Amino acid sequence: MAKTTELTHRLCTLIYFVIIFVIMAYCLLNAMYTVIIGGTTFYLFASFLLVLQLIFALRTSLNSRIYTSLGLVLLIVGLLYNHGLDFLSHLKAIILIPALMLTLFGLDSIYKHPTRLRLLKIGLVLGLLLLAYSQYYELVELQNYYNSLHNGETWQQFGAL
Repeated sequence: MAKTTELTHRLCTLIYFVIIFVIMAYCLLNAMYTVIIGGTTFYLFASFLLVLQLIFALRTSLNSRIYTSLGLVLLIVGLLYNHGLDFLSHLKAIILIPALMLTLFGLDSIYKHPTRLRLLKIGLVLGLLLLAYSQYYELVELQNYYNSLHNGETWQQFGAL
């Protein structure tokens, strides 16, 4: 019976990491594509920071906890640099949700309570889905802007493509 629950736990963990990997890959590819066609580079910077934060969150050493927290601080500084003190009113502030969840993974009190850990994992997936949706929304806005420029060319020709 113990082998069955261990196998189920490993399978669930593998599925969770695959979901996280797919969402992060989508966010990175979407951010790169947005930069290529002339959009903002903030999402690319934030996606790279989230990937590094995710790598450090999976480790349990003290240095990795510090680096994970540093990712959240760098995202806040980036938002402050782009939007000033009203950075929480912009759509890009959604990036703080998965960054905060990854920072919370470093707390010892989370690992002592499995229900809190499960809620944090669900929150991370939902935060990454919100990030993916906001990146998609900004890409559609950029496409609509290029469509509004009526000169007979497609929106891809206005960017670097």
